[in-house]
Amino acid sequence: MDEKKKASRFGLGMLIGTIVGGLTAFFLSPKSGEENREVVLKKIQELKKQIEKMEIDKKLKEAWGEATDDGRKTLLKVKKQLLKKLDTLSERWQEFDYKSYVKSVEEAVEEAKSETKETSDKLMKLKDLFVKDWKKIFEEKKSK
Repeated sequence: MDEKKKASRFGLGMLIGTIVGGLTAFFLSPKSGEENREVVLKKIQELKKQIEKMEIDKKLKEAWGEATDDGRKTLLKVKKQLLKKLDTLSERWQEFDYKSYVKSVEEAVEEAKSETKETSDKLMKLKDLFVKDWKKIFEEKKSK
């Protein structure tokens, strides 16, 4: 395995560890269940707003370097599916964490995969863009 892949995996592990640690502290906090519920639902709403306001062509160029019609259609399908999944997670707020969000993104990308000509590599980049939205919401609040 080359050094670049090792460094990338290490960095990803550090990031995931940081997020999981932060969420563990959040859920083990002395806040009441009602307070935690409100915080989680607020985060879900912030994620939905972030996803809803995304500039499609800008996201496609960021992921793939170009904005194609097929890419635009795929991104819109993933976006729609992910918003539905976030609504479901809102109903089961206790299960909402980084892992459940990433799983929802992966499922939305997988559902769109059958209707596109885009390559798996491009679809993985699209998944990464949606995961960045999680990081924006949760890491932005942590630094304030």
